[in-house]
Amino acid sequence: MVLLDLPSIGSQVVRKAPASYTKIVVKGMTRAEMILKVVMAPHEPPVVFVDNYIKLLADCSTDTFQKILDMKGLKRSEQSSMLDLFRQRLPAPPSGVENAGSLSLSAPTPEQESSRIRKLEKLIKKRL
Repeated sequence: MVLLDLPSIGSQVVRKAPASYTKIVVKGMTRAEMILKVVMAPHEPPVVFVDNYIKLLADCSTDTFQKILDMKGLKRSEQSSMLDLFRQRLPAPPSGVENAGSLSLSAPTPEQESSRIRKLEKLIKKRL
C-alpha cells in the first residue's frame, strides 16, 4: 500500500496514483509474493516443489529456477537433481512452433531496458 501511495507522499494535493503506475506496482509485488511463496515452500517432495514453481511463477527459465534454488540454500548436489526434474516437467511449447529456443520469454535485460528508454526519450524530444 505504501508503494501505491508513494506518488502523493509529501504532496499538498491528495490524489490517486496513475493507473499505469498502479498496474506496474501490483504486477511487481505479485511476482515478488509468488517468489517468496516458492522460496518458503518445502522442497520435499521435489516433484511437488517443481510443479508449484511452474504453477506460481510460470517462468520456464532454468536460470530463474536456479536462482530460486540458491535462495532456498540448497546444496549443489540437490540443485542438480532438482534442475533435471525441472527440465523434465517443463510444459511443451505450443505445436507448430519450431526453434522456440530462439525466442526469449524472459524479462528484458537492464541493457535492453535502458536502450528502450533511450529510444523513447529520443522520440519524445523529436516531438517537442
